[in-house]
Amino acid sequence: MTQSLRDRCGLFLPVICLLALAACDGAHEKAGREADQAAAAAMGQNQTGEGPRERLGEAQDRVDRANARANDAAADALKRQGDKLREQADLDADRLAEQAKALRASKQ
Repeated sequence: MTQSLRDRCGLFLPVICLLALAACDGAHEKAGREADQAAAAAMGQNQTGEGPRERLGEAQDRVDRANARANDAAADALKRQGDKLREQADLDADRLAEQAKALRASKQ
């Protein structure tokens, strides 16, 4: 069985995106790294590895991503709720239109 290019891309694209996302440093982590490097330079030391501000920044970036996912989930839930309300309103409108039609027919 041969896979089409589309099938192969469909398999690899999510993996590549996840790897790229994992490799990215967030804004807070970058700022923390720079603050650690500046503090080390001010003390005349060489910064090696992750410093405490970088770790705190990384944690803040995780919190920010989790909050963004939670906000997206809440927005999706509100959209689904709005869709259900709209469907119910359409059903109610159809039912009322049928009642009005029946009432008009009975008066003639």
